[in-house]
Amino acid sequence: MNNKDNQPDSASELRRRAEKKIKQETGALPDDFTTLSREEIGELIHELEVHKIELEMHNDELCAAQEELELSRKRYLDLYNLVPVGYCVVNEKGFIQDVNLTAVTLLGSIRSDLINRPISEFILREDYLRYHHHWKIVFETGEPQTIELQMLRNDKSLFWTRLDFMIAKNAGQSPFCQVTLTDISEPKRLEHALKERIKKLNFLFRFSDLLEKPDISLNEVLKTTVLMIPQAWQFPGITEACIELEGQIFQTKGFRKTQWLQTSDIVIKGKKAGQMTVCYTESRPTFNGSPFSMEESYLLNVMAERLGHIIERVRLAEAVKDSEIFLRTAINSITIPFAVINATDYTVELANDAYGGEKVTGLKCYAVSHQRSTPCTGDDYPCPMQEIKRTGKPFFGEQLHYDDQGNPSSIEIFTFPVLDTNGQIVQMIKTHIDITTRKRIELKLEQKAAELEDMNAALKVLLKRRELDKEEIGQNIFANYQILLTPIIQNLKNTLTQENQKELIKILELRLKNILSPFSKKLSDKLINLTPTEIHVAHLIKLGKSNKEISQILNCSFHTVSRHRDNIRAKTNLKNKKINLRSFLLSLE
Repeated sequence: MNNKDNQPDSASELRRRAEKKIKQETGALPDDFTTLSREEIGELIHELEVHKIELEMHNDELCAAQEELELSRKRYLDLYNLVPVGYCVVNEKGFIQDVNLTAVTLLGSIRSDLINRPISEFILREDYLRYHHHWKIVFETGEPQTIELQMLRNDKSLFWTRLDFMIAKNAGQSPFCQVTLTDISEPKRLEHALKERIKKLNFLFRFSDLLEKPDISLNEVLKTTVLMIPQAWQFPGITEACIELEGQIFQTKGFRKTQWLQTSDIVIKGKKAGQMTVCYTESRPTFNGSPFSMEESYLLNVMAERLGHIIERVRLAEAVKDSEIFLRTAINSITIPFAVINATDYTVELANDAYGGEKVTGLKCYAVSHQRSTPCTGDDYPCPMQEIKRTGKPFFGEQLHYDDQGNPSSIEIFTFPVLDTNGQIVQMIKTHIDITTRKRIELKLEQKAAELEDMNAALKVLLKRRELDKEEIGQNIFANYQILLTPIIQNLKNTLTQENQKELIKILELRLKNILSPFSKKLSDKLINLTPTEIHVAHLIKLGKSNKEISQILNCSFHTVSRHRDNIRAKTNLKNKKINLRSFLLSLE
């Protein structure tokens, strides 16, 4: 090194070496220079001048070499300290002997604090055994070793590094280890982020698969989800989770709230319905100095949001399912056949048990009802679907349906169109009633009615005959009374002189009239005063007989009949009135 304090000693040593060299080359110098000739003195001076110049030239070269060496040393120090990897010299016991500036920066301390300090203090506890294993191998075998592990800075923050161990030896000194520290935090961060992203994506796929399972209940979704959450976080062993939803709690076995937790609200229909909580049971340093990464916070928020939507969907699906069950129950409770038919392809989309239920769902309506392979043409009876499409209105009518054996049944159908939002017919609701039995009964009733009509006509004739006979009997009885009893009673009235006897005759006459009154109820009181012959004539007039016919029947003259007619009109107050006698007598019935 170019040390100015050592320059006089260096000059003396150089002079001594020069004098020694002169003696070796020119022989011993004389003790008395006076004995030397002028030529010898001149030669000696010349030689001395030459050596002086040589020495000056050598000195210049040495100074230049010293400056180059100093510059090289400076460049080495700069390269040593400013190289982008940390460099430590560690003795066999693991204590740091020297360290460059990059290592000082990586470890977050100052050089003086690092000297004679165990390098193991900066190794993460979980990685210490791996570090010690490689450290032991490098000193036992002398083979270089490389390991990637996590280290702690002086402020306890975490970073990833690759350690390269290599043994170096100096003569007469104990071996030491050259340790190279390469900061691989960014690649490890990217690798860790990629692994965490893959882990979270796998979790989301599993979560999505869980939500897509058919017939899974909301409780099963929440129970399974809370058990899946720890596996998606970067420290599954110390991660616990809890889901609170409307008073229900689903949590992992070891869940407890700690200071290292994150939460996200579960919102359903714009209102907070619950909360998701994830926490660590112990402190764990991370790359960004926060208990949870940004990806984990984002994942929790996405899960809470998705869970809110899923809960809405599950509840809606449950409501729809309940509605479908209710609808199916209500439809099946209808005893008459009920079906919903697609308006485009005539497919039975829904049918109650009375129509055939699941057995006919998906079949064509014309195949179910008519055992046809093509739609109905309307030749035999109108197709309800075509009529609804044509008119846009409900259709009612009668058809013949056929069963599997081809047996016909008379069916009364009722169909109603189902419209979409654009007013187009998309479905048809169809119900029908089997009226085969009713038709048979109606036919029998018609036949019976015809028979009864014939019987009724016959009965009318018989009743008419009976009425005529009854009337004839009554008239005969009444006529006999007038002819036989009336003259006798009148003679008794005229011959009897005692008052009590007259009273008895009057009572007898009154009783006889009461007895005979049913036979004369259809006759007016005015006819009671007619003589038997006049009553007989009146009866023949009612039958439409002429005077000539009556005279022949009674065996009397035409004038006698005319006189009886006049008497009848007089006794019934028809005299001098333009009223037909026969019509009047008929009106008294």
